[in-house]
Amino acid sequence: MANVGVLTETTMRLREEMVAWRQMRMALRDDLVRQTGERRNQVSALCAAFARDRAGAHRAWFGPTLSEGHAAEKRQQRGLAEAAKAKSPAEEQAPATPKAETRRREPAHEAVAAPAARPPELSPRAKRRLFKGLKKR
Repeated sequence: MANVGVLTETTMRLREEMVAWRQMRMALRDDLVRQTGERRNQVSALCAAFARDRAGAHRAWFGPTLSEGHAAEKRQQRGLAEAAKAKSPAEEQAPATPKAETRRREPAHEAVAAPAARPPELSPRAKRRLFKGLKKR
């Protein structure tokens, strides 16, 4: 009979240890999930910062992209329109000029300013074909 009591106590202690280990494992898993989410946010922010830096470097080397050039032109036209609305009525009554010249839209390739500096030349070793072809076996 004494052996049954010892066996019962040992079994209860083993069960309590398994429950404690399970709780520790669940807490560790929850902590890893939280840390993974935080790390994903940090990596996303870092990638976004790299993309902004790369875009800024591209603008510095090659000038604004076509969409940026069009957006800047629209902002400038909007500012001129707002300035014209803000004029007082006496200023608007100024003598009329002969026929105003209409502004023609220039082709997109001429709208982008030429860069002041050129990118460095690639070494001959860096100039490789993008597609080497299929390997024959």
